[in-house]
Amino acid sequence: MKISVIVPAYNEEKFIGKTIQSVQQADRRGLEMELIVVNGGSTDRTAEIAKSLGARVLDEPHRGIGFARQQGLLHAKGDIVLFTDSDTTVPKNWIIRHVDELKKPGVSLTYGTFHVTDGTFPYYQHVNYIQPLILWFFHHVLYTPIAAGQNHAFWREKALAIGGFDDTLPVMEDIDFASRMRKVGKVVFLMNLVVYSSGRRSKEGLGFYSRMTKTLIDYYIFRNKKLNKFPDYR
Repeated sequence: MKISVIVPAYNEEKFIGKTIQSVQQADRRGLEMELIVVNGGSTDRTAEIAKSLGARVLDEPHRGIGFARQQGLLHAKGDIVLFTDSDTTVPKNWIIRHVDELKKPGVSLTYGTFHVTDGTFPYYQHVNYIQPLILWFFHHVLYTPIAAGQNHAFWREKALAIGGFDDTLPVMEDIDFASRMRKVGKVVFLMNLVVYSSGRRSKEGLGFYSRMTKTLIDYYIFRNKKLNKFPDYR
């Protein structure tokens, strides 16, 4: 069996090296792996660093996370595809936990949680201590997967069967994708499988919460997919 690990990236020279190294150091129990970095028009050394560490780089001048995820999926050759972000490090058991769960009958997608290693109040506290409980509630009570893109995996053929990611979405593309993957199998939440990301989003302050709340209301209540893009923080 072959797996594909895909990392969308835009101007991540400070983080991309650690991300790639953590993926390469993860246990994969003999599985063949390809590592793809989707470089969305970076103007720094992101692509150079990724190539030097052995990643396959797809240069896509078109910026947009939904577009990057879809291009990564379309170029992947693995039976199983795993996604993480370019400011994120994964634990040693990251690949195996996802793969073992996906091998169970009827499972189409698996996802875990993420913590941030830095950041200011209240973002740091929310992400590390409150958000996992919210994700559990949404998954097990509301039957709604809130699957963050830096920590999910799925069967490639099943993803292609639903058309993959919606590349027109500027945000929520990962959650939208996970919701649609329920059409082709069971979506499993691995609450204790945690990856570690940058807390740069805390630079937005309270603006993040108002923007995120509006986005969730637009998407879930009004079923509106014309969502506003979040600002870049690097």
